Amino acid sequence: MIRTPPRFKALLIRLIAAQACYYMIVSIDLTLTGLVGLLLAPVPALVTLPLSLIVVVGTLCSFVAGHAAARFGYRPVMVAGALTAIAGGLISAIAVASHSFTLFCLGTALTGGYRAVGGFLRFIASDYAPPAQRERSLALVMYGGIAAAALGPFAAVAASHAALQPYVGSCLLIAVLGIVALCLALTMPPATNTASESRQPAIEIRAQRGNPHFQQAVLVLAGSGLVMTLVMASGPLANDHAGHSATVGASMIQWHLIGMFAPSALSALLLKKYGTFVTNLLGGLVMFAGCAVALFSDSGAAMIATLTLVGIGWNILFVSGSALLLKAYPQGRGSKLQGFSDGVTAGLSAAGSFGAAWLLHQAQWRGVNLIAVAVVAVVLILLTLFNARRREPHLPLAPTPHAEVAG
Repeated sequence: MIRTPPRFKALLIRLIAAQACYYMIVSIDLTLTGLVGLLLAPVPALVTLPLSLIVVVGTLCSFVAGHAAARFGYRPVMVAGALTAIAGGLISAIAVASHSFTLFCLGTALTGGYRAVGGFLRFIASDYAPPAQRERSLALVMYGGIAAAALGPFAAVAASHAALQPYVGSCLLIAVLGIVALCLALTMPPATNTASESRQPAIEIRAQRGNPHFQQAVLVLAGSGLVMTLVMASGPLANDHAGHSATVGASMIQWHLIGMFAPSALSALLLKKYGTFVTNLLGGLVMFAGCAVALFSDSGAAMIATLTLVGIGWNILFVSGSALLLKAYPQGRGSKLQGFSDGVTAGLSAAGSFGAAWLLHQAQWRGVNLIAVAVVAVVLILLTLFNARRREPHLPLAPTPHAEVAG
């Protein structure tokens, strides 16, 4: 049994805390940005613009952040991201206090810049972990999301009533969390953990376009992100259309968030025991089952079951897809690939978020989930074809931290 070095254990704790800050800010954004937009927007068509800017800017910055991390290391990228969160929170608070919609859009755009760097936290853990514990460490960082799921929405609402003017306190809370994230970012190590690897450049994206591990990682992460966001964004609206209570809607989101983060250790165990292909199949089948429930019932219990299973399936696929990405590059040299993968995932997730309301209006709750079922089925079919083409046995991951990966 390999014992984790004490210094890495301390780093892992800091990474989990940083992940909690990240998802707390995301949770506040999801909870209140639309409501503030409704309050400040000059016309109804612009109500969702601030939330859209968070997603769009975050998507664009994901690609930039990957290249920046390759050149400068993780620490300055994480510091820059935390500074944008602080600036975004402060500017948003000033915007709400002064009733300036334009200024609020600037503040949310800056917050979107911070969201682009949160995905690196799990990869920092994998870069510094002992080779046999890379996938497990990646999964453990996800536990920071549990605290955010439990506290984020309630903290956002409580902070909104802390100031004389509604929502100013919530924006200031983002800035405070950004300060905590900055303090944690300053303790982060550089992009690699060995001197020999630090002299080698990050793997180029074009060099890995034909790498099956890279292809499957992008497929799994982007496909599961699209389905998860589509179902999550349309769920509360469908709950309202079905005439269920607000309590059911809150339970739906709460159990969805628990499903997204609580099974991380189980996902890592499945990955270790069965390997990436079988784990991806299991995650896809859980997500498929969750969407399928919605095809037969739109009761409150069925909606909660749908979002819970979709959350669990996403967690399994997210951990397994991230592990596939680890196999596409030598340890410590994957920042460009990480940024590309997170950027594509964020882009498709944004598409799911933007299209959720329109699809729900056109196709109802069952129609939305029928589309989700089809997407999951396509991902599983493509994964099976990839695996059949490689004609390799489905063995658990074998760490190869120092081996070059063929392009």
